[in-house]
Amino acid sequence: MQEKTPTEDELRLIHALQVWPRVPWSQLGPILGADPVTLARRWSGLSERGMAWVTAQPPMSDAARGAIVEVECVAGSIDAVITELSQDTECMSVDVASGGRDLILTVGCPDPTAFNRYVVSRVAGIPDVRTVRTHPVITAISGASQWRLRALDADESSAIDAARRRDDARLSAMFARPPVAERDIISILSRDGRANTRTVAEALGTSTRRARERLSATLASGAFEFRTDMPRWASGYPVCAWYFLRVPAAQMARVGANLSGLPAVRTVLSVAGPANLLVSVWLRGLSDVEGLEAVVEQKLPAVRILDRCLVLGVRKRMGRVFDEDELPMQIVPWSGD
Repeated sequence: MQEKTPTEDELRLIHALQVWPRVPWSQLGPILGADPVTLARRWSGLSERGMAWVTAQPPMSDAARGAIVEVECVAGSIDAVITELSQDTECMSVDVASGGRDLILTVGCPDPTAFNRYVVSRVAGIPDVRTVRTHPVITAISGASQWRLRALDADESSAIDAARRRDDARLSAMFARPPVAERDIISILSRDGRANTRTVAEALGTSTRRARERLSATLASGAFEFRTDMPRWASGYPVCAWYFLRVPAAQMARVGANLSGLPAVRTVLSVAGPANLLVSVWLRGLSDVEGLEAVVEQKLPAVRILDRCLVLGVRKRMGRVFDEDELPMQIVPWSGD
């Protein structure tokens, strides 16, 4: 059974954390008109109900390889395949999809050899997997970390973003040379993107001062990205869809930028294949699917929509494994090893 959906105040808090996932409550309070204790209590309630969480996406080197992978399963075996794939660190997200595929996976591997081995041997080698179609990512034009709930007004969002940039500058000024992200700290942040100094000190068995130094260095390294996420059904935008587009190469940058600017769009990926641009969207209702297609056709006539599919369920997203109600129940973060 799905939990109570977020209140208006909670949605405003989630939006604020989408802008700055690690914003201190003391800095956020004046902007949202609430005291830090109240904000901390709201976030704790959201976290406990599985309504929101902060994910740290680990470093991806120049050698890393990613892809969107379509999987067709033997009839009646979808749940078994999901259970198996969701435990793989290389499989970052799992969508149950309509149309000519059963699952859409987001895959990330540290190098081409690991990528080929995972897609060809691991995924395709599962007995209940019938067909695998791989769309290697060339460029991530925009990611889900840029998507917003639209619960705050422009001035509130701008104030939070300005505070974030000031804090980034403060962190950078603390180090005479570029700091290095520590794997132990990344591991903690991959489970709780808002982990504080005390949490780090307890996890690593070190002093508070040393934990603060190590956490600050890892945050200042800029080697990874924080992202505030929530179940789609609780967001007010419960309909998720993937579009498979064909775009002339010379217009890829312009089309990608235009699509990224649409409020419904969460992800835009340039990929290798007949469909060379994949787009993920969150919409308020099923009727909006055709409306979005009409906008694309009118404003971007060079774009061909080769295929589209609805996401029927989300079973893993950026390392968080969901139950059938799309509530997080386990964390299997991407290790990058």
